[in-house]
Amino acid sequence: MLSIEDSLRPLTAGLKILGFHVGPNRKSSSSRYSICLLLTGCLMVLSTVGLHCTSFIGGVLRLRANEIGPNGTNLTTTKLLNIGIEHLNYTWVLIGVHVTFFIVSLTANWTQLWDTLVLIEESLNFNSGFYTKCRRSVIFGFILLFIDSVSQYFISIQSFYWDMGVLRPVAIVLSNLSRTTIISVFLLFCVLARVITLIFQGLNEQIDHLNEPQKYSPMYSGSRILNVRLEKWRRNHTLACRLVDMVNQCFGLVMVITVINVFVSFITTTFEIVSSIQEDDTIPFVFVFIFVKKSILLTIIIYEPYCLQAEVSRTAVSLRKIHPLTADLLTQIKLNTVVVEVTHASPKITAMEFFDVNLRLLPTLIGSTLTYVAILHQVSSHSH
Repeated sequence: MLSIEDSLRPLTAGLKILGFHVGPNRKSSSSRYSICLLLTGCLMVLSTVGLHCTSFIGGVLRLRANEIGPNGTNLTTTKLLNIGIEHLNYTWVLIGVHVTFFIVSLTANWTQLWDTLVLIEESLNFNSGFYTKCRRSVIFGFILLFIDSVSQYFISIQSFYWDMGVLRPVAIVLSNLSRTTIISVFLLFCVLARVITLIFQGLNEQIDHLNEPQKYSPMYSGSRILNVRLEKWRRNHTLACRLVDMVNQCFGLVMVITVINVFVSFITTTFEIVSSIQEDDTIPFVFVFIFVKKSILLTIIIYEPYCLQAEVSRTAVSLRKIHPLTADLLTQIKLNTVVVEVTHASPKITAMEFFDVNLRLLPTLIGSTLTYVAILHQVSSHSH
């Protein structure tokens, strides 16, 4: 039989190699396997923290001593500060996401997320098309992951950021492994968001069949049949809403760290690009590359929560279209109650309830970025 676990196995297996406890909780797993997984995860976390903290401190000290930027140009105080902030931002997101998700993968919330997913799978009886779409999401994510890893590897070879003497090759390999780990976490988030969107699509398709006549014994009235179907659909919808809540609890802090990282990168890279254009200098390729990659990352992370919200909005609309001709008053009251519950629930992906992860983030980030870039530009012009 097909299962969500099989569809996501390449992704979950890769994350287990990197030391994360992902996938359903297996009581049959040996304690030796669990200890090895925990030790691997702790080693990966320590290597990420140690490597990037050392690289950040060394990079900042070199910048202050030489006052020469990545492209060989002399740096003003503002540009020096700007590059330092971007280095800190890069260090912050890699350490923050890695440590946060490693801790989350050890908590009960993560186990409950997979248990809820298994319950939904057993209740909804997905067809083969559902699992095909899940596998396609994983394959597409791996393609993006491969492109990102290869491009970042060539960038890191030429970067002065990993100028650590004889340890430079080791630092480059570990840094790219650490980055691959973080991108894998983002990929897992997007795939889970895609799975939840498909679940709500299935629930919306079930609504169209709630009032359809079927071959039942004559002793079952139309109202009773609708009540049974509606109650089953209601339980499945409650499980789906719970699954969204569990994703928010597990990935909420990761989303906060990521959006802050993208916001800061937008400010620092846009300032460098605008300053280079104004001073008729060569536009720094590294900052353009960072800006493009952060834009792609933000778009991918926002897209699936946006699709999920669209499906959730369609659910209440579809329920309101049900007009059972044979239903009694109690059945109609129950139907109206379910509509109210669904409208009130309105599950959505949030970043620890600080903000919703959807398209509304884009104008906010763009407006804030332009404001801070203008402020930095004024400060830079006064410092000349």
